[in-house]
This record gives sequence, C-alpha cells and structure tokens, in this order.
Amino acid sequence: MLGASALAITGCATTYQEPSQTDAATIVFRKAGDFTAQAFIYGGAAECTERHHLPVMDAAKEIARKVTPNAPLSFSMFYTKNMLVAEKFCVDTLTFTPEATHRYVALLSVTDGRCHIDLNDTGTPAAPFASPAPVSSTEHTWKRAMGEQGPFCGS
Repeated sequence: MLGASALAITGCATTYQEPSQTDAATIVFRKAGDFTAQAFIYGGAAECTERHHLPVMDAAKEIARKVTPNAPLSFSMFYTKNMLVAEKFCVDTLTFTPEATHRYVALLSVTDGRCHIDLNDTGTPAAPFASPAPVSSTEHTWKRAMGEQGPFCGS
C-alpha cells in the first residue's frame, strides 16, 4: 500500500539535472523526523510544471542539490508514513528566488498530519557561519496533475 501511494504521488517524474554554472545556489532538503520524504523540483516555477524528482529519503535525513540562481524556483516535499493498516501522507510546495552561491535549507516537518516547510538561507561560502535567516517564499496548495508536465500548483 505504501508503494502504491508513493507511486500515485511520484508518478513517472524525470530525474533532476543540476546546473553546471559556478555561481549556482544550493538547496538542502531535510526532514524533521523518522518518516519517508521526497522532494521535487519543477522546471516551470510559475505553475509547478515539468516535475523532476529527487531520491527518496528513507534513512537519509537530507539531500542537497545545486539550483539556478536569480530565477524563481518551485519545489515540493512530501511525507509518507505507513501506520500498519493506514498510510498517511501530505505535501507542501514553495516558490522562492535563490541568490547566487547561497545555501538554503528546506526543513519538512509534520504536525497533526499537515506538512510544513521552513526555508532558511544559511549564507555563502564567503560567510559560512552566518545565522540562518528565513527566506521570503510563496506557499502553494499541491494538486495531482494529469501527467508529469503538470501543473502541480493549485490555487
């Protein structure tokens, strides 16, 4: 049942290709708890189209990917947990504009069955010990699109 639900959410998404530019930003997708999580990066930020999946985080608590700076970026993170007879899952989706060489942490937490992503800027290689700062972002409702091209952002 867990596999069927994960397949319904993930579908047949393509693998994300990182940009090769030297000033790329980095986003770390992290989960706050003992659950399975996965992140998706959308090629079309405006409506969450062209979904690209990242590896499932089972035992791993985080994964990092380079992203194109100075352009809007939309991503989703989903939570799933098999509770013996029932399975629980939720999805949260954000859009923000990463800055060149900055490192961001997207922390997925789940409270009362609802997903929430806290997005923080942790600085640049020139200032590696900067205090994390909340990032201005837009939250979207997630909707299941008819295919991997989307759109996955709801109203």
